[in-house]
Parts: sequence; structure tokens; C-alpha cells
Amino acid sequence: MLVSAPAFSLFAQEDEKPARIWNVKIEGNTTYNNIVLKKYIANEAPSFWKKITFFNEKGFYVSESEIRKDVIRLERFYQRRGFNEVDVNYRLESKNKEWKKELIFMIVENAPIRIDSVQVILQTSSRDSSVIYGSEKFNRELNRLPYRKGKIFQPVSKPMVEADFTGILRNLGYPYAETEVQTKVDTTAKKASVAMLTYPGPRAKFDSVFVEGEETLQAKYIRRETGIGEDEFFSDDAMREAQRELFGHHLLRFALISIPDQDQDSTINVLARVKERSLRSFSATFGIGNYDRFEGDPLTLSNSYKLFRAQASWSHRNARGKGELFSVNGKLSAFDLRLGASYLFPYVYNTKSSITISPFVQRRIERAYSIDTGGIRNSFGYNYSESITGTFNYDFTLNREFDVKESEDGTSEISPDSILNYNISSFKFSVYARKGQPRRGSGFTVQPFLELSGLFNEATFSFQKAALDVRGYKKVNSGLVAAARLNGGSIYYAKQDSLPADIRFYNGGSSEVRGWGRQELGPKEAVFDSLGSFSGYLPTGGKATFSFNFELRQDIDKLIKGLSLAGFIDGGQVWRTIRTTSNRPIQFGVGGGLRYESPIGPIRIDLGYKVNPTDEDLNIYRGDKSMSSAWDRWQLHFSIGQAF
Repeated sequence: MLVSAPAFSLFAQEDEKPARIWNVKIEGNTTYNNIVLKKYIANEAPSFWKKITFFNEKGFYVSESEIRKDVIRLERFYQRRGFNEVDVNYRLESKNKEWKKELIFMIVENAPIRIDSVQVILQTSSRDSSVIYGSEKFNRELNRLPYRKGKIFQPVSKPMVEADFTGILRNLGYPYAETEVQTKVDTTAKKASVAMLTYPGPRAKFDSVFVEGEETLQAKYIRRETGIGEDEFFSDDAMREAQRELFGHHLLRFALISIPDQDQDSTINVLARVKERSLRSFSATFGIGNYDRFEGDPLTLSNSYKLFRAQASWSHRNARGKGELFSVNGKLSAFDLRLGASYLFPYVYNTKSSITISPFVQRRIERAYSIDTGGIRNSFGYNYSESITGTFNYDFTLNREFDVKESEDGTSEISPDSILNYNISSFKFSVYARKGQPRRGSGFTVQPFLELSGLFNEATFSFQKAALDVRGYKKVNSGLVAAARLNGGSIYYAKQDSLPADIRFYNGGSSEVRGWGRQELGPKEAVFDSLGSFSGYLPTGGKATFSFNFELRQDIDKLIKGLSLAGFIDGGQVWRTIRTTSNRPIQFGVGGGLRYESPIGPIRIDLGYKVNPTDEDLNIYRGDKSMSSAWDRWQLHFSIGQAF
């Protein structure tokens, strides 16, 4: 008796659990799928994670009043979309336990109201009517209308249709256009007649652009930056573009383009309100990075300084009083020292074009070589649209490659490239194009690149280099993003058999094939110390490369705000020439990592594993494994920003 009584009490508590929603189903819906309809109801089923921890979960209780509200919500959803006789009901069914309830909404859609006739009435002059009907955009939108004969009549679409048609007319030069949709519905016959009454008003051209809030930059330069010209027909697109151009100007902190109150006429004035940034500014940042530059050496107190990096810049935002930008910048780390300046002309022949002149000196220490560079970059940029940007550069640099890798006794080891002094004279073309919102996990980008060096025999080395980078992002659900990248390039013509190390392609690192360290994937050559003993391999790069990356990124905000997990598979290779691609197979790396959304960007830690390494990757020389370690198959990356 003493044993069975508590057991009975436990079973009684299990049976007395309050009823909870365990699953939600919708039946009878043929026009709209479950995913769409569930967005409009309040009742929802717990997630898989919540189900397996349900003994601690609160909520999801069955509420008859809330279910009835959902019935009304579903009815209204259908009624606003032309199903005036929709019938919605529900039932609750128990699962394997009495308190686990499946909520089932039963929908009988019945026949919807359909459009019997559509009229478009322009209340304007015959001249303006011919302008409007002669517009390809107007006719295209007319053919896309949700209000077309035979289609379901959806009252919910009325505001959208009115806004779309008004927007088309405004972009044709009618700033005062208005559109009104009038309908006559016969619920018995299930028919609707639709009339769109449009009042374009006068067609107007831009006249004056007034400026408010300018302090140091003259109003004429702000007017110029808007791109709005006199004797140009008004359009909302031009207004939005002017807003974007002003926001993009380095001197302006705030910008707003609007239409002030004025009489309706054939001309229209525009008002630009702006607020300037400070003329001069200084910024300095200090951080940690470069972990994958340690070349396999363990991190100790004596070499920990190599982790740190800093940079600083000073800017004058209104050079010559014309809104031009002059800046001086410096970068300092154990692997990269750079001092440079730049002068930006933000307007060449329109607001989309700019020129930047940038002299600089730099010392860079890479895995296989080090290089001193000094020169100048002249860059012409053209911002064709918000999603397409092109750049044309001319670079002239003087370069000195040298080796600074030392053996244990402090003597310099000889790299595959001896000391080289050369100059580079290159024309570079690049384009960046995107569709969607890649940074938000939906869309793709395409970036082609072409470099032509020594076209007129003015450079030490003549070559042509082409590359292409394609990235795609797809939201699988609210917390999971699939990301993929393809990258490849080739130096497909060079007068010389060999090229300096800094010109060649390399692969491997935190943003490429992550099973390998920076530049470590691909051809390598053995190096020896002063006694002739093997001391390791140095990558030599090549004239062709290819890589791919696939990554799944899962938010786990419920554990720690801003934290996410990632799993990836990467593959790639570097070949000495494009003709030798069959000699080296693609090598793969797999792994995973953590990302944390910090104020300075995603802090990222990735651990990659080499699936099919070569002996060179594992530090094995002619069968000798004395310098090899199990850790040579692994690579840790610590960085800021997503891999791609």
C-alpha cells in the first residue's frame, strides 16, 4: 500500500495535465497552402525542441475563445480575397495522451467572386492620354494587374493597385496623380465589375532644387549631387535616386528630399534638407586577428604580439571647398605595415562616377614570401545602380620580394623565389552585381575581374589575369541559411615562364578552403636549413585556381543572443598552369564553427579538417614523418566577418 499510493498519484497527475496544442492542421484549403494560412492565426504547435523539453514548457494551452478568434481570422482572410461564402470550423483530437491535442481547422472555400469586366478611365487630356498609354511600363503593369477579367476579385488588393498605378503615373511625370478603384459586386452571380479612375493632373518638369542646412559645402554642390536637372520630367525614381546619392556623400550625415507645398503647375520645385558631418576627423582602431598567419607555430607569450593589429586614419571631408575627400591612413600588424593617402573626387561627369588617387607604401609578410611595395592606384568608379557597381583601376607599383623565414639557428632559409625587384603596370576591371539581399541571407552576387599588365611593355612582367567569384544565399527557415560560393581564376597569358610570387594565385585560409592555413593549399617546394636538413614546405602558388564553399548557418539565439553555428565543406586547388589541372585533384576540407554577432561584426571561429591531404600538407618528406603530426590535418581559424 505504501508503494502503490505514490505511483497512483503520479499517474493521476499525468492525466490531469492541462490540455495543450500539440499540432495544428488545416483541411479543405485548396487555394492557399498551410504555410500562408498559419501566418494569420494565433494558435501554433510547439517546435520539435520544445516538444522534447515539454515537461518544463509553459503555454500552448487550449483556449476555446482563442480558437474561435482564429476561425474568424481565417474567414476574414478568405473574404478579403473574394471567398464571400467561406465556411470555417474546427475540431480537437487527442494524440497518444489525453492532454496532447491536435487542432484541426476545417475550411470549405466555396466558389469565389470573379471579375466580369475591368475599365481603366483616364480623366485627362488626349495629349496626356497618349503619353500614358504609349508608356511600355504602364502597359506592362496593366497586364500584371490582379484585377483582370476572369481572376478572383480580391478586395484586399485595392490599396496596392491604387498605389501601383499612382506610382507609374508619378514616374511618367505626373507628381499629383491619384487613382481610385471603384467596384460593383453581385454576390449572387459571383461577379464583380471593376473601374479604375485615374486623375493624372498636370505633367511637370523639375524646376529648382532648394537646399536647407548646408554649412561649409556650397548649395550648388549639393544640388549637383542630387542628379536632378532642370527641364527633366518629374519622377519618383529620380527623387529616390537623389536621396540615395545625398546619403552616400561622405560629408552629409543626414539628407531628405521632399516636395514643398506649391501650386499644381507644369513645373515643380524640390527641397533638400541636409546636415553635415564634421569637416575633419581622426579614427583609430585596435583589435585581434591574423591567427591563421602563425604558420603552424604554437601561440606563446613571446609571439602573442603577432595577434594584434591597429589602424588609424585622418580625413578632411571638404577639400578645396568642393566636397572632395582627402585622407591619410596607416595600418600596423606583424604581417602588414602600410601607409597611404587618398584623394576622392566624388563627381566626374555625374553623381554615379568618381575618381580616387591613392599613393601608398607597404610591407607585407606572406606564408612563402615577403614584399615591399610602393606605388599609386588611380581608380574610376561607376555606381550604375544600387545593385551594380563597376571599377576601373590603373596601378603602378615598384616591388621588392624577399625572404624573411629563418631556421632555428637564426639563418635565413632560401625560398623558391630568390630576391626579385620589378615593377607592375596594370589596368584592372571589376564589376560587383547583386540580386536580392545577400547580407540578410537571400540573394546572390557576381564579381568578375580582369587585369591586363604590361600592355605597352612598360612593366617588368606582362601577363593577363581573369577571375570570377559567385556567391549565393538562401534562407531555409527563419534561423537557417544555406550559403555557397564558387571562385576561380587563371593567368592565361604571360610572356615569361615564371612570375613573381605576389602575382600568382594561392588558396587556403579562413575565407577559402578552410582545412588549410593561409596560402597553404596547392603546389609546394621543400626548404632546407643551412645544414641541408629538411625544415618544411613553402607554397609556390600557380597560374590557375578553383575553389568552392558550401556552408549551413544556424542561429541559436535562444542559448546566447547573437550566437550561431556553422557546418561547411570546402574544396579547391591551385595548379602551376591552366594546362596542368589534371595533375592535381581537388582537395577537400570539412568542419564547423561558431559565430557571434558583435558590434564590430561577426566574430568567427572555424575548425577545418583536411579530407585528402598530400604528403606536403602533412610535412612528410620522402617518407620521413619525423616532422609530421596528427594536428597537421587540422586548421583553426579565428577572424572577424563571415567567410563569404
